[in-house]
Amino acid sequence: MAAEHMKTTRREIEVDGIRTTLYVAGDGPALVLLHNGYMGKPDEVASAVMWAPVFHRLAEHFTVIAIDRLGQGRTDNPASADDYSLEASKDHALKVIRALGHDRVHLVGHDEGAFVAAQLAIEEPELVASVALVVANALTPGVSRRNVVHAHPPRPYLGRTSLRWMYETACHSILAVRSEWMNEAEEIATLDKTGEAIRVMSDGETHLRTYVAQWTAKRSALHRQFHDTGLPCPTLLVWGLNDPVAPLENGKYLLELLTPQQRDTEIRIFNTAGHFPHWEHPETFARVVGSYAKEAERHAAGRAASGK
Repeated sequence: MAAEHMKTTRREIEVDGIRTTLYVAGDGPALVLLHNGYMGKPDEVASAVMWAPVFHRLAEHFTVIAIDRLGQGRTDNPASADDYSLEASKDHALKVIRALGHDRVHLVGHDEGAFVAAQLAIEEPELVASVALVVANALTPGVSRRNVVHAHPPRPYLGRTSLRWMYETACHSILAVRSEWMNEAEEIATLDKTGEAIRVMSDGETHLRTYVAQWTAKRSALHRQFHDTGLPCPTLLVWGLNDPVAPLENGKYLLELLTPQQRDTEIRIFNTAGHFPHWEHPETFARVVGSYAKEAERHAAGRAASGK
């Protein structure tokens, strides 16, 4: 019952007029979890509760903060259609971190959440101590296999059967999709704000000009930055060997792009794992990601002690 346990840590804060839901537990260095997805997706929902299998495991060593990203989960939608973008999602995440009083954090982002995490790592180098990019397909070029794998979901969209199908087809094992997450997803799908976000994003101008155009332009800029300077902090790539929507070749592409300029870049490949390695191998995932962040802490402390 990891999701139900996680809900006991739920908090709400207001940031720039946006009522934001987040989950906080543990003690130690701050570690921020940024889930996948984007606001207004017509056939799928996402929220911070997707981190439930690893949330309390990570909280044994860190102050873990899992944020419902802008317009997703239970967090308010943007006031303007111009803010239906990953850029606005990044700005919102930064404001939440600042509002909580943290000046140094480790970031863990999944897919679109990894895109946000990479942006923050580049734009806020004094803030981000390390970054884990989990199946960061939103950062890779080309057309996602998701367009093929998820081409014909069951109708009606966002019904329990359709939602379960969306998650199961992205995993290596359907057993990874727990009923407790499905209960959460079904609840989010019925929120008025979810329907409103879908209506806003169904407008072609908003979807193509605001979301897609900004995303692709920023992705190209990030690739140039990766090539020229890498990321300014230790970087861990996490990928599922058996991901049907984000092939391992995409992870290798990012690794090859980052490593020439950032030597502290590693990749961890999870066997028998699809798009949600934190669902399919939660204990190992928490150990790998937690150990990487702890090692980054030790290196930073060593550099500070030596005056470097």
